[in-house]
Amino acid sequence: DKDDRHLGSMFTVVMPQVNQQGSAVLAMLDPNANARNTRQGSMTHFGLMGDSSVTTCTPPQTCGETTARSWDPDLTGPYNHEQYGGWYLAFDQGTPTHLSIQKIQLDDDTTMIQAMTLPPGTSSGDISIYAASKSRTYYFASATSLPEVRSNIDKYYYDEATNTLYWRVIAGYVNNDGSYGWIDRAAQGVSGFSREGLHVTATLSKNQLQINVKVNCAADITGAFCETKPSFLVPEMGCPDGQVMVAIDKCGLPCELLQEGCSTPPPTPSPTSAAPTSVEPTSGAPTTAPSPSCLICSDEATPWMITKNFECPTAPNWLINKKCNKDEIWINNKYCEQRCQAAGFGYHDISCCASAVELTE
Repeated sequence: DKDDRHLGSMFTVVMPQVNQQGSAVLAMLDPNANARNTRQGSMTHFGLMGDSSVTTCTPPQTCGETTARSWDPDLTGPYNHEQYGGWYLAFDQGTPTHLSIQKIQLDDDTTMIQAMTLPPGTSSGDISIYAASKSRTYYFASATSLPEVRSNIDKYYYDEATNTLYWRVIAGYVNNDGSYGWIDRAAQGVSGFSREGLHVTATLSKNQLQINVKVNCAADITGAFCETKPSFLVPEMGCPDGQVMVAIDKCGLPCELLQEGCSTPPPTPSPTSAAPTSVEPTSGAPTTAPSPSCLICSDEATPWMITKNFECPTAPNWLINKKCNKDEIWINNKYCEQRCQAAGFGYHDISCCASAVELTE
């Protein structure tokens, strides 16, 4: 699972900004404050608990499962939010009226989710999120769920029940035709550095991409924060029933948290076991059909696999090991049912039949 995780870095700047560096707001609050050791807020992974108290944890200390942040705008950490998880940003002064995300250093085709809480009474009409490259802008559309944000690069979701705003960050670019997508690194000169198997992803400049989050609210005396402060409410991981949070971006069985792990799975009945002995029913007693010793399984590939010319029987092992009964979408659609069962990651408690014949006798 560590191989699937990435390290991301970016500036999160409460606007207005001082040149190309941090926020100008700290000087409004305290002209003598040092940006590197003055607390601004915190960052917490979804599903973890944190203490947002200003007095109990100051940078670079941690407070429970929350990392204290200074007014230094750089934010760095691990992520893989394709299915679960995200970064929850909290600001001690309240919700920024304008938050700019820039100098983004992320791997291509990865999923980075961020969230923050807005003041009570905020509506979706008070929110505007857009990407900017040079003088070009591209506005994000409102989604109806967080999974929709995970699977699209230009959507945001506002949960009015919890006043939580979610958006996605990518290493993107607003093109000359007004479209928005992953940046063409070669064309824009941000190809990164590679040597001896090590690759360092290049950082986008402020002019190449800024993701702006604006909230229309009554502002405080600085004009940089909403006057009404929101609650500190870290989003839950959202694991399916029967699963728990086992990592910052993964759900799994509770036994995965044990030192011995899930080393003793329940036995799977053998498809070659002897057929059940037939018993003559007594007069008038209902007859019960014997249970099948195996299931007829399909082997349907996912739409993505089809685009890559992958078929379930010959699909790479890394894909099968990563997906199957570990992926909610695969579980719901029973993708590669036969292959997953044979690999030990099946969706059922009994084996798939070797052929399309239901063995019931």
